[in-house]
Amino acid sequence: MLKFNRRTSYGWLTLLCLALLLIGCSSKSRLNLPEPPGHQAFYQPSGQESFADIAAKFNLEEAVLRRFNPRSQQNPPSSQRQLRIPENNKDVPKSGPYYYRIQSGDTFGALAQHFHLALISLLQANPTLKPEKLRIGQRIIIPVIERHQHKYRWPVAQPNVRINFSWQRWGLHQGLALETSKREEIFPIAPGKVIFAGQMRSFGRVIVIKHKNEQQSIYAYCHALFVEQDDYLSGRHPVCSAGKQRQIDKPGIYFELREAGQAVSPENYLPALPWAD
Repeated sequence: MLKFNRRTSYGWLTLLCLALLLIGCSSKSRLNLPEPPGHQAFYQPSGQESFADIAAKFNLEEAVLRRFNPRSQQNPPSSQRQLRIPENNKDVPKSGPYYYRIQSGDTFGALAQHFHLALISLLQANPTLKPEKLRIGQRIIIPVIERHQHKYRWPVAQPNVRINFSWQRWGLHQGLALETSKREEIFPIAPGKVIFAGQMRSFGRVIVIKHKNEQQSIYAYCHALFVEQDDYLSGRHPVCSAGKQRQIDKPGIYFELREAGQAVSPENYLPALPWAD
């Protein structure tokens, strides 16, 4: 058994402080890296080159290039839209976050669209930056962390997001307003247990599913419910049909994702949607 005296405790405390300092310096240094000589931030695909071909031109891994352009899903990539090129493989780790250098014409809104993130998440990840005063050459954090880790799927086959996780005139819209076809079947984003199935004031018929990672998915404004409380959903089968989405006055549902009781942006967790070229 180890015996600790005051001197030993101070020694361990000093080591701990040094470790934390090094961690802080390490994360900060990723934002302060100089721009590589001759780096090309954008690339216009020819429509004939594969992702692997383009990645090889820039000495990148194909998976890295794909992660950095999550909405360019066809291969070869379309010639109608430029690809963004990361500075190196280390800037785009599998588990995130990513790092990006501001280019001419960039806005937080455009970057949120490109990386398929909630604008709020981008602002929170870069709290010291003012969106209206971005400088060319600044390195910023792209908070892609959870996507692909839980293997979530969209609750509808062809998602049409009408209102995303964002600030609206009435306050924070904590989920997604999805427009669907009339009475379209709605599916759970992953296996889980139904912890609520019934009527909820202001949201009509509602399904709440608890997933294995303690996250909860919520499906509101349903027309008909196909599951009951305490049902365990192990596969991909419908939980309800879409009713009238009151926020957009169209057929659809309200979808929300919660973690530890707090609403989080579903777009940061769900697969990125392809560009509508």
